[in-house]
Amino acid sequence: MKNFTIAIALLLVMASFTTNLTNTKTVVLNDIEGTLLESAPVVQNTNGDVTVTFTVDQNVIVSSALIGTSNEIFLVENGDSNSSKTVTLGLKAVNGKVATGFNNIYENSYDVAAMDALLNTQEPDRKPSGIIIWE
Repeated sequence: MKNFTIAIALLLVMASFTTNLTNTKTVVLNDIEGTLLESAPVVQNTNGDVTVTFTVDQNVIVSSALIGTSNEIFLVENGDSNSSKTVTLGLKAVNGKVATGFNNIYENSYDVAAMDALLNTQEPDRKPSGIIIWE
């Protein structure tokens, strides 16, 4: 009986380490080399509220939009301030999936003097990106 009690106690202790009591799930998008990101984006799902948090240079302009089924995040280079800012954005799930991509637009790829500034240049560098299916 003593061994059974010890086994149950150990099972409860092990279960407490494996159970997510906060109901939070996290995914890290590590593929940031060659982007405007200074830290890997962390996508977090807390009870259905999905956010992404990342760090960029203070001068980077950040915007986002739901385009089709993807939460597109646009990072526009605007000089270097030698300081950073942390940005947290809400993401929308579509059909139980959260798709996102970071569109990196560099100073050398747009012409601020042109009327169609971003339309006259190459496509943004879309990295990192991913589709996350939350169970």
